[in-house]
Amino acid sequence: MWLALVVILLLVLSGCGAAVKQAAQMGGAGNGRSASGAAPTAPAAETPAPGPAGAPSGESGVTVWDAAGNVVGGAAVPAVDRKIIQNAEVELSVKDVDEAMTAINDALVKAGGYVQENRMSGTREQGRRVTMKLRVPASQYGSLIDMLRGLGEVRSLNQWTNDVTEEYLDLEARIETGEAHLAQLNKLYERSGTVTEMIELEREIARVTADLESLKGRYSFLSNQVAFSTITINLYEPGVPIPSRDPQSLGERMRDSFLFSWNETIDAAQYLLVWLVAMVPRLIFVAAVGAVLGVLAWLVMRSRRGRRRPPGGGAGSSKPAGDGGHGTPGGAQQASPDGDAGTPGAP
Repeated sequence: MWLALVVILLLVLSGCGAAVKQAAQMGGAGNGRSASGAAPTAPAAETPAPGPAGAPSGESGVTVWDAAGNVVGGAAVPAVDRKIIQNAEVELSVKDVDEAMTAINDALVKAGGYVQENRMSGTREQGRRVTMKLRVPASQYGSLIDMLRGLGEVRSLNQWTNDVTEEYLDLEARIETGEAHLAQLNKLYERSGTVTEMIELEREIARVTADLESLKGRYSFLSNQVAFSTITINLYEPGVPIPSRDPQSLGERMRDSFLFSWNETIDAAQYLLVWLVAMVPRLIFVAAVGAVLGVLAWLVMRSRRGRRRPPGGGAGSSKPAGDGGHGTPGGAQQASPDGDAGTPGAP
């Protein structure tokens, strides 16, 4: 609230001062005639000026002055300095790109300009293309365009301008107002005493300063665009024709075909050899994994076979001891499959 009251007070004071100054000027102009009886200085210019040469007899050039001494109407109003940005785009067909680029660089150095961008593509056989973006002083714009026309055949020429006078003047006024506002804020900051007032003023000063920097940056950009014109040049160079050859004989064609097939075969063999060498680590890994899996399978099968055998012997073992120690009733022993008497514990 305090800051708002201060701003309103400053606006009221400035408005009152302007009103008082204008009233004083008008009063002085009105009192000049009655007090001294002589015409004041400004109305002295109201005398009809001699008309232009060849004007009709009933017309004459009259210059009218206002109370502040400024010219109103007539031909004496000063013209506005227009701010014009000049641009051009040229396409040229040249015999040698290198010679054209050398001539352009020499002329650009003499004019006080510089190369902003330079790109080259293509070959001598297919034809080269160069794109250059030049920045040249506005006063040398026309002479450089004339020089470019003499380098080769002009395929196209496009020129256009941008009138930025309104934006330019608006930026000047806004910068002037912002600087005046910033000066007032700095004076208030020097006079302020409380911490709250200083913090509010610092924020306002920072905001106004940022706005001023943005306006000044845009102003500088427009000034540079007006001072230096932009010319984009596209240079085209025709390609060098391929020398013609006599038609080949049958033997030459057979030789070329054989050599082509031989080279293709060699290349295929080399690719195959490289592929086999690249597959060696994979083959080693697969072999190692297969060996591990085979060993594990063999161990599992061996353990299963050991579990199927009966405990304590084979099929020809003796009966339990409940039969009186004999294999058959009556004390006779059972014969083995080979014809011999069975031995207790024999397989």
